[in-house]
Amino acid sequence: MMDLGNFHLRHAVEAKRATLRGVFEGRRLFLSPMAGVTDMVFRELCVRHGADFSYCEFVSADGVLHGNKCTRDLMELAPGERNVGIQLFGANPERLAAAAREAATLKPTLIDLNFGCPVKKVVKKNGGSALLCDTPLVERITRAVVAATELPVTAKIRLGWSTASLNYMEVCQLLEEAGVCAITIHGRTRDQLFHGTADWTPIAEVKAKAAVPIIGNGDVWSGEDYRRMRQETGCDAVMVARAAIGNPFIFEAMRAADAGQPYERPEVERVVGVILEHLDREIALKGYRVGLNRMKRHFSSYLKGYPAASELRKRVFATDDRDAVVVAFEDYRRWYRSREAA
Repeated sequence: MMDLGNFHLRHAVEAKRATLRGVFEGRRLFLSPMAGVTDMVFRELCVRHGADFSYCEFVSADGVLHGNKCTRDLMELAPGERNVGIQLFGANPERLAAAAREAATLKPTLIDLNFGCPVKKVVKKNGGSALLCDTPLVERITRAVVAATELPVTAKIRLGWSTASLNYMEVCQLLEEAGVCAITIHGRTRDQLFHGTADWTPIAEVKAKAAVPIIGNGDVWSGEDYRRMRQETGCDAVMVARAAIGNPFIFEAMRAADAGQPYERPEVERVVGVILEHLDREIALKGYRVGLNRMKRHFSSYLKGYPAASELRKRVFATDDRDAVVVAFEDYRRWYRSREAA
């Protein structure tokens, strides 16, 4: 990489890094990009409950360049929305660069490159974590995108394709040299998908040598998990994915852990109020059918662990009528009140 210094100079990499460090200063609670989950309604709910930074649903570079309306909608930011990234996936450096230029017109804080998604439909197109098997292509993609936009460029990776091919240190060094401004590391390989336990040790190893902020990801399900990850890895921030589905309150728990304070999960009264607001805002944003269907991914998690929640879930999953869903939750709220009073 003989032109490393020149490349960084030509594309203002140090200035971009300084800008992003300023944005990240004091911000440690990140909402991960998730397909079918992190639309503008859910992002706002998570920010309201304590998230410092969020991401749109990840989008295909090809979809962006084809002018696909659904893809454009996935990248749409709310008026006045700040501290948000757009994550792109693909395998063609030129097309990813062009998609980054298009995404930048929506004025996100940063462009993130997806080198970590393990889902088959992404991997089979040589996207996501499949690229960890082709580090020269990772370098070409990263350099092309860094050169294409004035926004800071970041990347998300896994530890490698499998335990037999762990290459996270090599990839992180390559990404830094190619001009990224921060790296998110999920503590699993692609082969693990979401099974087993995330290994945080590699996150600590990378953090000890990195010149850019490192964001830890994987198996953070509570405020205590968040505190342990930061303590054990020294990471600059923690990104939450599945634990936030149907649980924007996870960020309140993380904030309490940061402050060394105990945290009690919210009362049913409050949870149901958030659910009903979330439901109506999703319907307003996505339309009746799509909005209600998207909410079903959240319904099963919002009241997990509360008494009689399984019966409530059966009831709301059995209907495609918004009013019936609202009645089910209101009935549950009334039942819970009377139970507490007794």
